[in-house]
Amino acid sequence: MPLSSRFLRQCSARLAVVALCCTATLSHATVDDSHGFAMEAAMPFVEQGFIVREDYWNGEVKSGQKLMIKHQMFKGNEYAFWLGSANEDVVFELKVLDEKGKEITIDSKSSAMFSSVRVNPPKTGTYSIVFSVTSKKEVGLFWALAYGYR
Repeated sequence: MPLSSRFLRQCSARLAVVALCCTATLSHATVDDSHGFAMEAAMPFVEQGFIVREDYWNGEVKSGQKLMIKHQMFKGNEYAFWLGSANEDVVFELKVLDEKGKEITIDSKSSAMFSSVRVNPPKTGTYSIVFSVTSKKEVGLFWALAYGYR
């Protein structure tokens, strides 16, 4: 079997597993599940040429608590950040701010299990990714934040 056919079959199998996981009822959310939803958010970006970085941030946070991660970005690259949570009925807030606290987000989208933002930094520097996950039902929420660039 040619390499490209084998690769496509492996990708199809992985997508089927992701789809199955995403449709299953999540009674016990985990950080790994949250990362899976962040990766689901990344799929359309990968199709547009974004390279997903292997490293990501994750943890558990109180509902509504804001978190901030500092991240180095380079002028000339376009970045996307994907925030996922395996907890149901959550609301996401996800923004990227420059050193003066001004939002530089170009585009953002949210769904039931993830949120994404796309940015094109105006200059090379350290930027702040500020986010929260809020639920009316649960106090402790799992999250994972991944990113990519092109």
